[in-house]
Amino acid sequence: MFKYTPRIDYALLIAILLLMLLGTLTVWSASGFSEPMLERHLIRALIAVSCIVIMSSISPRTYERITPYLYVLAVILLFGVIVAGDSTNGSQRWLVVGPIRFQPSELVKVAIPLMVAWILVAEAGRPDIRKIIICLLVTAVPAGLIFIQPDLDGAIFTIIYALFVLYFAGMSWKIIGSFLGGIAVIIPILWVFIMEAYQKKRVTQFLDPESDPLGAGYQIIQSLIAIGSGGIRGKGWTNATQGQLGFIPESHTDFIFSTYAEEWGFFGCVLLLSLYLFITGRVIWLAYQCDSSFNRLVSGTFALSFFLYAFINMGMVSGILPVMGSPLPFFSYGGTAMITQGICFGIIMSLCLHKSYKP
Repeated sequence: MFKYTPRIDYALLIAILLLMLLGTLTVWSASGFSEPMLERHLIRALIAVSCIVIMSSISPRTYERITPYLYVLAVILLFGVIVAGDSTNGSQRWLVVGPIRFQPSELVKVAIPLMVAWILVAEAGRPDIRKIIICLLVTAVPAGLIFIQPDLDGAIFTIIYALFVLYFAGMSWKIIGSFLGGIAVIIPILWVFIMEAYQKKRVTQFLDPESDPLGAGYQIIQSLIAIGSGGIRGKGWTNATQGQLGFIPESHTDFIFSTYAEEWGFFGCVLLLSLYLFITGRVIWLAYQCDSSFNRLVSGTFALSFFLYAFINMGMVSGILPVMGSPLPFFSYGGTAMITQGICFGIIMSLCLHKSYKP
């Protein structure tokens, strides 16, 4: 399997390391200078970097060969969550194996782009209706299993991964328009019959957080106060008050951007957004250079998915999007999500930098 030496795009790796450095500094501050939390974050960051190096060593041919097995494994683990999953805050999303606790839905971020690309490259040409239906049926299985955990956000993201692959494969704009029209029709049905009360509350608090300033709107109001108080230059590292004094719940995880903006200000936010844009653009450029359709589709999808998570996280803490469970990639405190991103970027470097590979 490890036929090749690691293939590293150093510009990409340096940008990722800069994200991790800024994230580590912010986790230290937002956690109230918790040494155990900082140590766990650094260990996970080290594991993520190791994953980049290891996964970049594996040949693209191997990834293409193991794709169906990876997909089956992801589905089996999701079934395992239903049968024997660990619950937190009313959601059963984790599996515990000895000392390891992880979210199988994170594996779907890797498995679905690979699987949909694998299906599409089996036959040449743009995806027709038959191919699209097959891809969506394959995607519907893990999306449905994630939905009943319950994790509506994760289920939606799973479908988006598949749509990104189909988009890069050249899906007709007429079909894309039909999808968008279908989504517009489905949204009222989701609201009335499927969405839980807490999910509806996310939307209403996004539209009018002041309607419940001490309840559902509290977190976003405090987040906006933190971002606004950072001004142009910020208050300086470790000088944030909103997160450290407990005004912002989850200030070191999903809402870590609020603490960062308070400490580093507008200039710091521009730097952070520039890093995300650079990483996304760099991967798309590398994907464009690939000889293999499979490599291009997977790498491009990973790039857009990466930026989507960053955009959604920054958007929700800034009040321009509803609150969703979306960590800031390579930045927020967390285990499985950061390691998954490391795996994705290791695969990207393998697919894009093994020039000798021919499908």
